Amino acid sequence: MANESVDKKSAFYIDEPPINADIESFFAKYASVPPSALREHLTTVRDRAWQRHTHQCLGCWRFLFPSVKLSPIYSEIVAKCIDDGATVIDFGCCLGQDIRQLVYDGVPVERIRGYELDPFFIEQGYELFRDQEIMQGKKVFAPGNILDDQLLNEIKPADYVYVGSFIHLFDVKSQPDICRRLTRIAKRAIAGRQAGAVVPGEHPRTWDSLGGKLMRHSPESFTQMWSEATNGEWQVESATLQTTNNGNDSHKGLIFVVRKRGDQ
Repeated sequence: MANESVDKKSAFYIDEPPINADIESFFAKYASVPPSALREHLTTVRDRAWQRHTHQCLGCWRFLFPSVKLSPIYSEIVAKCIDDGATVIDFGCCLGQDIRQLVYDGVPVERIRGYELDPFFIEQGYELFRDQEIMQGKKVFAPGNILDDQLLNEIKPADYVYVGSFIHLFDVKSQPDICRRLTRIAKRAIAGRQAGAVVPGEHPRTWDSLGGKLMRHSPESFTQMWSEATNGEWQVESATLQTTNNGNDSHKGLIFVVRKRGDQ
């Protein structure tokens, strides 16, 4: 593509979707997109979304690899939702890939909700996964801003809250408040993935027009933040760094589970 946003953010933009057998199988079974039409389908939706926001997860096709599967409590979430009627919220769901993975693995759609700041991404998720009728019928998705107190008061808390690539979008001063806000809509555990670092610190947001800074945590600083932000009521059960790009510290992911104290 030769548009200005692609040229400006070429480091994040990969032309060809990394289609493999698992991706082919998922889209064939879930979205009824045959392998012969998959490349065109993926590039059309991705490039439309990229024109709206030059997020790294869009440019690098990360939305094709749902991060919720990496959570150490993923099997717990799926089992509790299927067997015990537990519920899950994906806050900051983007195209809703993690929600579709949960549905694909057997979680009843009635037990899942997703909130996204920009309704455009919700609409593009319908296009990508071809499930607008059922998702709208079950009212799975809704626009949502974590800073909207009225919204948080109206949301029925879920047993589990998933936040993939979300908390790190806020700076060091804002993140404790974000943590407390997430506990208002979670009953048992909060799981997620975000940018991490061996040495914690703030970094400029260089990939979009919002500006400001994001905070990358080490496992230790992340654990301390949650303890202080919630007065010990919520504790980090696990926080693990995973290298995602040639050992470069700026490309480490922090996979975490935060559990309400006393939850079994």
